[in-house]
This record gives sequence, C-alpha cells and structure tokens, in this order.
Amino acid sequence: MAGIHVDTCPYCFTKNVAFVARQSFVTKAHEKRAFFLCGCCGEGVIWEYVSPPGTAASPTDANGDLSRAHILVGRRWPEMATGEAPESTPDNVAHFFKQATDSLHNGSFDAAGMMFRKSLESATKAIDPQASHLTLFKRLQKLVENHLITPALGEWANEIRLGGNEAAHDDEIFSREDAQALRDFTENFLRYAFTLPAAVARRAAPVEHG
Repeated sequence: MAGIHVDTCPYCFTKNVAFVARQSFVTKAHEKRAFFLCGCCGEGVIWEYVSPPGTAASPTDANGDLSRAHILVGRRWPEMATGEAPESTPDNVAHFFKQATDSLHNGSFDAAGMMFRKSLESATKAIDPQASHLTLFKRLQKLVENHLITPALGEWANEIRLGGNEAAHDDEIFSREDAQALRDFTENFLRYAFTLPAAVARRAAPVEHG
C-alpha cells in the first residue's frame, strides 16, 4: 500500500512515470514532505504535499494515485533542469546548449550528442575567433597552448568532441547515459570558460560612487 504520483523524472527524464511514495515526514518548519522513487530509474525525489482538509493523510497512507486520495503535491527536489546554459554564456552557444538539452529530455540522444558538440564548436570560436578556421581538435589544442583554457578544460572539451562524433557517425545507438555525460561535460566547460571569468571581471570592476 503506497501512494503514486505520475510526473517526469528529473534524473532519467522519463515522462509520465509513476513515482512510488516510500516515506513521509514533517520538517522542523512543520512542512510536509514525502520521499518517492522513480519507477523507471529508481532515483529518489522529495515532494512537498498537502493533506485533504481535516486529515493528516500522507502519500505513504494512500493506495494508488494520490489525486484519488485528494493529496496534493507541490514543490519537489531536485527540480527539473531548465536546459538553460550557465550564466554569461554567449547567446548562440546558449541556444545550441538549450537545443541539446531539450533533445536529451525528449529522448533524442543522438541529436543531443551532436548539439552538445555544436555548443562546444561555438564556444571555442567565441573564446578565440582567430582560430575559427581550424578544426575543432586543433582549435582546442591552440586554446590550451595559448593558455586561453586550462589543460583540464582541453581534456574535458576533447571528450565532448569525441562523444559528439560518436553520436553523429556510430552505428550504435547513443545511450541516455552517454548523452547525459556529454551534457555534464558541456555545462562544466561553459561554466569555467564563461561564467567564472565574467564573475571575476565583475568583482574586479571599480565601484562608482555618486
């Protein structure tokens, strides 16, 4: 006997999957929470919930669909990823990253791999426009040699490059895990290449006093 809530999983991105309530609890702030497991990947999600008026019913007390038991769910942790690129990412790079993430969420893993690679292509050109004529592999090498990215970032980027090529040319189906790994690499690359330098620049900027 357990309550079920149907939603999209923030881990495996499966839509309309049944989450099964495993534990209900109340926080120190007297907010009601319940821990659910995804019926597809088995990962855990916490939802806040509201009991029916005049009762203390919880998701673990329910049997089947929570809506039938008049138990409402609200915020959840973790939230679904928005698909937006990290702050300060150039607009065109952010656009490609969003397309890639949307493809990942929709289950189009080959398309996601190719678009994450395109994000990297555009990101490296934004870092050094003078190297735009080079292949991605040689451009990455030059960025490292000129200290425009760290060797570690170069290794990260090269892994994305290979993954993107695999998605485009390999006869094997590109898996969810492969696409998610590319997303993680790409997101971190963009954060270190654009977000952190922009934050440092803002902090270093002189403060104007009126």
